[in-house]
Formats: sequence, C-alpha cells, structure tokens
Amino acid sequence: MALEVLAMVLQLQILAAGGSAADPSEMRRLDSLGHLRRARDAQAWFERTRRSNLPWVSSSGDLCEVRIGRFCWWYDEQSPVLPPESRIVTLRRDALIAGLDSLASLHPGDDWLAGLRIHYRIDAGRRDAADSAAGTCRATAWWCAAVQGYAAHVRGDARRADSSFAAALSRMDEPTRCQWTDIHTLLPSDTRERYESMSCTARESLARRYWLLSRPRLSAPANEWRNEFFARRVQGWIAARSKTPHNMSWAADQEELLLRYGWPESWGRVRPSGSLSTAGEPGIVGHDPSPSFVFAPREELLDSLYVAGDAAWDLRSRLGESRYKPRAVRRIAALSMQLARFRRGDTVLVVAAYTSSDTSLVSPIARLAASIDDSVTIVGDAHRAQQGTSVVRLSEFPRLAGLEIIDSVSGSLARSRVAYAPERHGARSSLSDILFYRVGPEPASELDSALARAIPGDTVGRDRPLGMFWETYGLPTNGDSVDVAVTVERIDRSWFRSTRQALGIADADSPLRMRWSATRGAGTRIAPHAVSLDLANLPTGRYRVTLSLTPTEGPAAVSSREFELRAP
Repeated sequence: MALEVLAMVLQLQILAAGGSAADPSEMRRLDSLGHLRRARDAQAWFERTRRSNLPWVSSSGDLCEVRIGRFCWWYDEQSPVLPPESRIVTLRRDALIAGLDSLASLHPGDDWLAGLRIHYRIDAGRRDAADSAAGTCRATAWWCAAVQGYAAHVRGDARRADSSFAAALSRMDEPTRCQWTDIHTLLPSDTRERYESMSCTARESLARRYWLLSRPRLSAPANEWRNEFFARRVQGWIAARSKTPHNMSWAADQEELLLRYGWPESWGRVRPSGSLSTAGEPGIVGHDPSPSFVFAPREELLDSLYVAGDAAWDLRSRLGESRYKPRAVRRIAALSMQLARFRRGDTVLVVAAYTSSDTSLVSPIARLAASIDDSVTIVGDAHRAQQGTSVVRLSEFPRLAGLEIIDSVSGSLARSRVAYAPERHGARSSLSDILFYRVGPEPASELDSALARAIPGDTVGRDRPLGMFWETYGLPTNGDSVDVAVTVERIDRSWFRSTRQALGIADADSPLRMRWSATRGAGTRIAPHAVSLDLANLPTGRYRVTLSLTPTEGPAAVSSREFELRAP
C-alpha cells in the first residue's frame, strides 16, 4: 500500500510540475502538447489501476440477450452487490482530478480536459462538485454547455439540463448538431432503416415524435430521457478520446451500447474466457443502472396518425431498443385512468378519473399533464391521493396526455397515458370524447356531475347500467336536426370464435344500437348529453362504443371508447 500511495503522489507531482512552473518564461517554453501527453498518461494509468482492483464477479456464461459488435448485453433486474471501491482507486482518482484541475487552469480552452474534470467527479459520486467544475468551463462554447447539461442531469436538475443541452445544440455547427441529435440507435429496425435514409432536416419530425412519446414523466419539468441521451453523448465524446474501464479501443459497437443502455454504474472482472478477454487479461463487465425501464413506444405509434393507450408502451420489456432509469424511480406501479377532452371556447379541458390499488404507495402525488407537442406540456395541480379526478386547460388539443402518481418514499412511478391523432378541423358539428360514469338517481346534466361519478379506468360491470356522457358543439340552430347513433360492439373475437361463428356453430355477436335526432337549444353553445346503457345481456369481453353525429349536410363527427365488460 505504501508504494501505491507513493506512486499516486508522484503522479500528482508530475502533473503539477508540468503545469505550474515558477518562472513564467519557463512556463512559456513548456510544450502544451507535453502537458496533455502527461495528462493522458495519467488518465490511462488510473484506468489500469481501476481494472486491476475491480472486484471479481461471476461470469454470465452463455447469457446474451442482445449482441452488439464485440459485446453481449443482458438485463439484470437488480444491480449486483459489490464490495466498496478499493482505497487506492479512490486516492488515484483524487490525484487525477487534482492534476486535471491544475492543467485546465493552464489550458482553459482544452475540451478534453474540461470534460474529464466533470466526468471523474461524477465517477467519484461528487455531483455538486461536478456541477461547480462545469460552471468554470472556458473551453469551446457548445462543449461547455454540454458538460454543464451533463452535470445538471446527473444532479437531478432536469430543467437546467434541458436548457444547457438546448444551448449546446444551438451553438454547434450543422454537422456536429446532426450527429448529436441522431437517434437511429434508439429506433426499432424498420423505422431505423427509414430514418437513416432521411436527410438530417427530414429526420426532425420523427425525432420530435419519438421524444414526445418517450418522455418518462409528463409532470417532470423537462424530458429526462432526452437529457439522459445527451448526457450519454457527452460520455461517448469523452470515452472516444480516453481510456475506459474496458481495455479495448472505442468503436461504433461501444458507442451504440452506451447510447442504448447507458454508462455502467459499476464494474467487475471475470476470469479470462472466450471473446470477453484479450491477451489473457480478465474480462470487464459493466453493470448498468438497475432497475431500468423501456420508455420508447411500440414502433407503430411513431406514425403520427396512430391513436393508442397504455398498450402502446411496455415499460417492463426486457428487450427494448433502449433503457433508462430515472432518478429515484425503483419500481413501476399499476394505475387505472379514464381521460376525456371537452371544448371550452378557444380552449380545451382535459379531465381524468384515476385510481391505483397499489398498497406500496406511501406518499403519492398525482398530477394530470398534457403535451401539445414535444416542447409544450401543461401540468395540473398536485393531488395527494391514490384516487380522484383532475382537470387541466390547454390552448389547443393535446397530442399526448396522461396522469402520473409519483411516490418518492417507495420510489414508485404509476402512469397511464393516451396518444391522440391530430384533431380534424372544419366539421360543422363536433363531439367531445365520451366519458363513462356511474349511473345514479339523476342523469349527469353537465360535465362536473359526470366527472364526479366518472369511472376510473376502462373496466365496467354488467350488473348495473353504464352512464355515457358527452358534449356536442355546433349543432344547428335553424331548426335542422342531426342524427345521433350509439353502437356497442364486441372487438375481442378470437380466430377460434370467429371460425365457429362463420360455421354457424356459435351465435354471432349482436351489436347494441341506439338512434335518435337532436337539435341545439336556443342560446346554448355547448350541448351536454347523457344516456344509460343496459349491458346485462352482453357476454363479458372487450367492447367498443361508437358515437356518431350526422348533420343534414356535411361530414359526420365520430367519437369512440373501448371498455372491458366483466361479470359482477
């Protein structure tokens, strides 16, 4: 140990001597390239020290869920329990940071030195110190903004990280910005191929939709996953110009591994075997942050005309194209929600009824949020309850809306959301969404009364009537009527059931239909409507209720909602 510490001290002295000559004329004679060469040698020496002091871990055997170039990747639900970092590694990292600081004062414009000062403070778990060091960056303007975003993101300041990364992108030249915003590694195969064939400008629309739909928490002050992606870009820039815990040259496979799954939070050694080692050296295994989740939507939702609910996201998928662990989120909890949109003049009300039966929630905070696009999100008031209702008002129809419950005590995130297609304009008459509610002694005469009894979710029982509330806008005032139709049809027929029906050995599903005429009352701009549906004679299963409004002239307006019918 004494020899190791002495070597560490000598390393610091070499760096300091190379960057702090007492005679200014002597300092000017020193070759700045020599300074940087010594810094690179010290950085490589530290990583060799780290590798030789990593704990031994068990080999994964033949486990390989994703093959990326030279690497096998697999997902561990829980991070392994490893011994504390070796003291000599900690001391040498501290010495390296001190030496980097000394040289950065002599070469403030060097991007590599500026980045390493922040990176190794983060590596040591010194997040606040990394943030302070980032604030002193005097290197290339866009790079300073990027490392400031990196430090802010790691520290958990999503708003500041988002602002810093936006500043970095705005200061980049076009080729650099195109490279940094390239998300092809995050996309499923078919979309990835199409994306790669596009120009940088043409890619922007798809990228905006990806980031909108992949946002982990709409109620967060910024898109944490997008911040994480740019933080990984910073890590990749540094790694490409430095030695890493893997004793391998940095290449496209490591870059993709990093962008998809993140920088490991710990490392271990495995005994030499197969392709994981070179020259008989131990293999190095990086352990990614865990548990992590898949926030990207299913591929079909990247089509802007596609409408979907929670089924379009599989947060717990093992084989998603990318993974991310938001700060303080350790588990995903269940949440049921019903969401509907209603017009109020030039604005839109988004209303939600929700409930979570998760008994692990200790201090839940629920918020409804809606995104007009990937840069504008409106967040409603906080509710400290696992069930209830919430409302937000927007300037236009949202493209994405949902409710989230966050519990910082248990580290839980419960969320439910809906992606909408662009709203059609120009129809003479229009409809709100359908809102299901529990039927009482009196029908729901207005939105407030329907929302107070709204069903939190899409599951209803057939033991009692189902209330159905909606509003119409633009009904004729000249005495003309419109045709209103409600249809309830089953949508979960299996191939076996369909075949039996086609052969006549099973009864055909008979849709439930209602039809009537309606006009708008004098002096009213919004016409509320409510009906009660008797579902007692329908078999259990998945159904879609469709409401259509057909005027004498012009196109029909249609609204629909699905629900699960269960036995009492």
